[in-house]
Amino acid sequence: MKKQWLLLVTLIASVAYGQDIKVDYDKDLDFTQFKTFRFGECEVITPKDQQVVSEEQIHKWVQTAVIRELESKGLTRVDSSADIIVSYAIGAMARSDAGSVGPMGLTPGSMERNYMRDFSQGSFILDLNNRSNIKVWRINATTTATVTDGETMIDGIVAKGLRKFGKPEKKKKKK
Repeated sequence: MKKQWLLLVTLIASVAYGQDIKVDYDKDLDFTQFKTFRFGECEVITPKDQQVVSEEQIHKWVQTAVIRELESKGLTRVDSSADIIVSYAIGAMARSDAGSVGPMGLTPGSMERNYMRDFSQGSFILDLNNRSNIKVWRINATTTATVTDGETMIDGIVAKGLRKFGKPEKKKKKK
């Protein structure tokens, strides 16, 4: 069981190290028009043989974080016709990295200049589309796993990615 939990950690998460979050949205859109949301297509893309936590648990973590953030912005979750449809894909893949450390990276007594490391890279894409299925907001996050709490990582990405959702763009002052 410990080995499975460790694998989950390496598959899903990083809060402190190797996290890259990009947010893309329509800057000209009036987000105050959106009052309701629902979940659309949601997928866990981790290969079945590498999954440690159930897909249901991962869906629960993501949906709880999204519901919390969108409701804090004044939106209401509904089960049918909604202004915003939330969809996402989340998962992780085993990766390897190799390279040269150069002459300054040598350890005393070693002539080895190359390294190789195995790690897990997590990906999380969250889309908010309008009723016409046009993207109005996207969070695209990539992580390198080091932290033991996948739920905390998901919460952090969703909170950071939706921080400016619904707020008007600040106009730059003309000099």
